[in-house]
Amino acid sequence: MLRLLAVISVVLLGALVSAGAAVSTGVDVGVAASQQDSAKVPAKDALKTDRAQDRDRVRERTEDGDDDSTQTKAQHVPRHDISAMDEVPDACWAELRGKRVYFAHGPVGKELLVGLHTILDERPMIGWKIMAYGEAPSKPHTNGTPASGTPAPPPFGTPAIVEGPTGADGDPMSKIDRFVAKLRSKEGQDIDVAVLLLSAEDFTRETNVESLHQHYVDTIRSISGERPGLRIIHSTVPLAVPDHGVAARMKKFVGRGADQVNAQRGRFNDLLRAEFGRETIFDIAHAECERSDGKSCSVRVGSVRWPALSPEHADEHGQLNDEGRFAVAREFAIALVRPCIEARTPKEAEVTVVPGSGASD
Repeated sequence: MLRLLAVISVVLLGALVSAGAAVSTGVDVGVAASQQDSAKVPAKDALKTDRAQDRDRVRERTEDGDDDSTQTKAQHVPRHDISAMDEVPDACWAELRGKRVYFAHGPVGKELLVGLHTILDERPMIGWKIMAYGEAPSKPHTNGTPASGTPAPPPFGTPAIVEGPTGADGDPMSKIDRFVAKLRSKEGQDIDVAVLLLSAEDFTRETNVESLHQHYVDTIRSISGERPGLRIIHSTVPLAVPDHGVAARMKKFVGRGADQVNAQRGRFNDLLRAEFGRETIFDIAHAECERSDGKSCSVRVGSVRWPALSPEHADEHGQLNDEGRFAVAREFAIALVRPCIEARTPKEAEVTVVPGSGASD
């Protein structure tokens, strides 16, 4: 009996050793075959694989639980797609070339201007001139007289887009007041078109959105009543990229983080669109959140989704990248000429419907 058990043990031990060797050999062969196959992959296919992996990493970085609306798509639209601008009549570009435009902005405005210069380089027929407020159109000496001896021209003395800062971030009320004060000033009387772009940093979780919106409406309505010939383009507020990662989920759980503030910006933008829906709006928030697949990047706060800056338009620091700058600049340019475009677009004939009496013949 003991001899029989010993024989069985020896047989089983030998089988296990053989199986282990076979598995080990199979793994080695599989790895070697995989390495040989990867060595045969053409450089072009390898590049496609690397790009696909990069997109996967971006997708992982932008995911937030069940919020899949922040994912980017593999199909990508080139950032220099400005075919829509080619459809703008030349007369509309020329019309704005004769206007004095005041663009008051914060940090995002600087990025926008970089994209706008790119557009002007690619479409020189637009022909817009951009000047910084302190340098337009020339720098006077300390006595206010240039070297030629002639008085320094006013900042808005010549047609151009004159851009300048709005003030310190974090105090949107004062930015609105300074903007309107500039329009009421002596030099501001020359301004034909004015745009105020608040900063994303002007909003916090504690911002009283309704109060801020009402202050903007009352102030702008006041200056518009004083100067009916002045055209004011109302701008939505820039957004921030969605929160991501474990720390972000913890912030969201306790009501903190960028998503909460994006909801505040979204509330202000909705109020602005509802108030000035019939007037020209520069919707920078729409340009920032729109993805290459035509969908919008959004975040869930409570039971509501709010727009957010698409990761396609942001760098690793959450600031606008080249594509983002181009997207918002394109939206800005179209907003400036939209009244001219609409005026030249044939409108459908309106049909007046006369209600019947309900009686039969």
